[in-house]
Amino acid sequence: RNIQLAILPKVFPPFPDIKEFDIYASMNAAKEVGGDFYDFFLIDKDRLGFVIGDVSGKGVPAAIFMAVSRTLIRATALKGITAGECMSYVNNLLCNESVSSMFVTVFYAILNIHTGEVEYSSAGHNPPYIMKTTGDIVEIEKTGGIVLGAMEDFEFNTGNFKLETGDSIF
Repeated sequence: RNIQLAILPKVFPPFPDIKEFDIYASMNAAKEVGGDFYDFFLIDKDRLGFVIGDVSGKGVPAAIFMAVSRTLIRATALKGITAGECMSYVNNLLCNESVSSMFVTVFYAILNIHTGEVEYSSAGHNPPYIMKTTGDIVEIEKTGGIVLGAMEDFEFNTGNFKLETGDSIF
């Protein structure tokens, strides 16, 4: 459990010199170890990538598959490609390496920290919500993706929305 938690970001605020956004996350595993994860990283000076995911199953196999999935998503995302292209590429890698029919659901997004524009792709994950400063809650439109690691050569779509000052994604 400690090894699993050690690879997830846990210092908040993670980018104290960047004032355009706030980001916070935590994970409480249902068991000792499992496949839930989150990550966020600067792609470049203008864009923040963030991801939330859940690997099928529990225990050590799910935790290992989680670590592999998180690493592949981050490494691929840092190439600067679209969210959909990232999910397609990682999906193919996981299909080629997957054992025991494991898969992972993922929501991956890229925030332009200056404009509030967000591009995203979903790989079978529950859709997040935008909490508007007005108090309205809006479900983010699904992009129609399947879980990662299930079917090779699936093309993932990329969606877009804009965050206004004070909006939150949950």
